[in-house]
Amino acid sequence: MYLYNLKKKVLVSILILKLIHQYLILILITSGYASRSLKQNHHQYQQLKLSRVNLEIFSNAMKTTLTLSYDILLVLFLEIHLHCFYHLSLLFRNASHYASVIDTDPDENIMRLNHDLTRLQETLHSSLNEKKFSFLFQGLGFVLATILIRSAPRFIRISETGVTKMCRNIFAIEQTLTQIRTVGDAELMRAHRYYELLYATKPDEIIAVIEEHRSEYTEHDYIYLLQLKHLSFPASESVNFDLNKYEQMIKKALHP
Repeated sequence: MYLYNLKKKVLVSILILKLIHQYLILILITSGYASRSLKQNHHQYQQLKLSRVNLEIFSNAMKTTLTLSYDILLVLFLEIHLHCFYHLSLLFRNASHYASVIDTDPDENIMRLNHDLTRLQETLHSSLNEKKFSFLFQGLGFVLATILIRSAPRFIRISETGVTKMCRNIFAIEQTLTQIRTVGDAELMRAHRYYELLYATKPDEIIAVIEEHRSEYTEHDYIYLLQLKHLSFPASESVNFDLNKYEQMIKKALHP
C-alpha cells in the first residue's frame, strides 16, 4: 500500500511539472523579447509575473516534489536494510553446515550481500549528494552486527573451522562497508570479537572475558554463546560441562 501511494505521488508530481513546463514554454514563445520595443518588452515582462493561482501551483509542486524526494530516500534506506536481512537470513538458514564445514572462505550469501551493497553504492553515489548518500548507509554496521550476534542461537553446533568461516564472513562485510563509507566500522568489529570468543577451549576463559568487558554484550548474548559452546563440545567433554553453573557465573559477573 505504501509503495502504491508512493507511485501515485510520483505520477502526480510528474504531471504537475509537465504542466508547469508547458506553461513556461507558452509564455516564452509569445513573449518575443528580441524584436520588441522597450515598452513592449516591459509589457511582456509584466505577463511573466505569476498570478496568485500560478504561484500556488508552483509552490504546491515544489512541496510535492520535496515530500516525494524524502519518501524515495526513506524507501531506499529500507531497501538497503532489507537486502541485509534477506542475505543474512539465507546464511543462518544453512547454519547446521557450520558444524562440519571444511573451507573457511566467506559464505556465498555474504558474497552476494557484498555484491548487492557495492552495486547499490555505485548506483546511488552518482545520483545523490554526499549528505543523502551517507544517510542511506548510516548505522548499517550496527544493523548487520546485531543480526549476526542475535542469530547465534540458530547454530546447532559450530566447529573451530566454522568459527573461522564466520569471522571471515564478518571481515568480508567490513571490507565492503569500508569501501562504501571510507571508514571502518566498530560495530562489525564487535560482532567479530563475539564469535572469536568461541575459540576459547574452556568455559572459564569466556567467563574471564565477560568479567573484563561486561556490558559489551547483553546477558542473553553471553548465555547463547555459552550454550553454543556447550553444544559444540565433543560428547566426552560436554558430560562434565555444568551449563547452569556457568549461566549463574555470567549473571554474577554482569550483576556483581
